[in-house]
Amino acid sequence: MKLQIKRLVVQFFSLIAINLGFIKQMKTGFCYPFLYCNSCPAATSGCPIRAIEKSLYDHSFSWKLLVYPILILGFFGITTGRAVCGWACPIGLLQRAVGKVPRYLKKKIPLFRRINQWEGERFLRYLKYVTLFSLVIVSPFFFGFMFTDICPIGTFVGTLPTLFLNPSKFAPNPFFWIAIIFFVLFFLLILLVERGWCRYFCPVGAILAPFNKVSYLSVSVNIEGCIHCDVCSDVCPMGINVPEMNRDPECILCGKCIDACPKKLIKFKRS
Repeated sequence: MKLQIKRLVVQFFSLIAINLGFIKQMKTGFCYPFLYCNSCPAATSGCPIRAIEKSLYDHSFSWKLLVYPILILGFFGITTGRAVCGWACPIGLLQRAVGKVPRYLKKKIPLFRRINQWEGERFLRYLKYVTLFSLVIVSPFFFGFMFTDICPIGTFVGTLPTLFLNPSKFAPNPFFWIAIIFFVLFFLLILLVERGWCRYFCPVGAILAPFNKVSYLSVSVNIEGCIHCDVCSDVCPMGINVPEMNRDPECILCGKCIDACPKKLIKFKRS
């Protein structure tokens, strides 16, 4: 079985597992190791970002609410790095499903090709750390405004399903229309840039990314035998220069480069 088929199976069963909340016994207080709103009618668990926000909300500090999601994310980070993004996150699966659209645009339209090759693009990737620090940590503590108030993922899997399933009971919060705008921008982003959400804005990705440098599981490239065909870099959904990545924080360990390498010089490494 090809690695990408295995990955698709894992992503599919992960999607099922996190949407069994209609069975009351499946509702838990566990936090996902990825971004998925606990407001979703079928959600089985809670969003780690929401727990972090609530731990700091309105000049408060609840160390249990803070430590719990950090420990969960830290465990997955130290063992598999950012593999959760590539193998389990349902928003990653969504971006995988639409990934051919930005690839087509990049291939057919010179403007999109230049944007993807723009040297300054790598600096845009720091936006997810800005999002994490400003909207998840600082803003809830000082202003009470939280990232999850406008989170497009929450709108997608929580707000809109609730609105359609129970329109008579739905009461929009003050940020409803702002959240709808961000939801539309989110879809435009992932249709224009492959895995654009993972690259630029996901706060969970920002937490997990640094763990790639020290994680037990990583992607290793045998540079000595590399023929520099760039096939691995061309298939990378995160736009990484694979031969030179050296545990790049942007790597989601999806394994596409492993399948693509004609010399079989790329592999998962346990260390």
